[in-house]
Amino acid sequence: MINLREYEFTKREDYIFIGGLIFAGLLLSYLFYRNIFFAPIIIIFSKKIKEYVREFIIKKRRSAYLSQFKDFLFMASTAIGVGRSMKDAIKESIPGLENIYGVDAILPNELIKAYERMEIGGEKDTKVLAEMATSSGLEDVYDFVTVYSICKTTGASLITALNKAASVIIDKMTIDKEISEIVRRKSEEGAVIFIMPYIVILFLNIFAPDYIDPMYETIAGRIIMTFVIASSIGIYGIIRKIVQVDI
Repeated sequence: MINLREYEFTKREDYIFIGGLIFAGLLLSYLFYRNIFFAPIIIIFSKKIKEYVREFIIKKRRSAYLSQFKDFLFMASTAIGVGRSMKDAIKESIPGLENIYGVDAILPNELIKAYERMEIGGEKDTKVLAEMATSSGLEDVYDFVTVYSICKTTGASLITALNKAASVIIDKMTIDKEISEIVRRKSEEGAVIFIMPYIVILFLNIFAPDYIDPMYETIAGRIIMTFVIASSIGIYGIIRKIVQVDI
């Protein structure tokens, strides 16, 4: 089962990241110092930058997984409502999820693995689903599996449990969307603050190079340029911490 709390870059993604890092290093080095020999300095921050990219990818994957899981619950509820078992409900939901999200979507591939373990390996559905929930690291998935296990043990209504779980996830996603919209606006404001010094420096280099020449030709100017880079990165880091909201 896939672990949504971790992410490993593929070789292709590593090459793209390295290429982007080299380009960014050369661009910043020339923009702030008019000398590409300062570009290797960005290597010092490569690990931190990669962690930020990985964190962003993990967040997007977890969000996509939860959205797909919500639709799976409705499909499974319909199948169980007409007398299907959970194993059969999983099998029947896979084509529908692939039609909506594509064959490369995370959840359909996880459900294929789960179904094969039940069908071919003969494992109990509660065990497979429990491992699936643990791997996902998502509270909503774990809660559903817990409720499902209790319903199966006690004989309570699975349909009611499935529908209730889907409703809770939808409510949470609605709140998350509203908060995300507020956070997005604040993040955009932070991005403007972060990128503004770079735009101003680029603008001056293009339209008034004589005006900004002292910043490149004196030690004091280079110190100021270095301070601009450091302060903008520091401000952006503070803004990121402020707008991070977990539901």
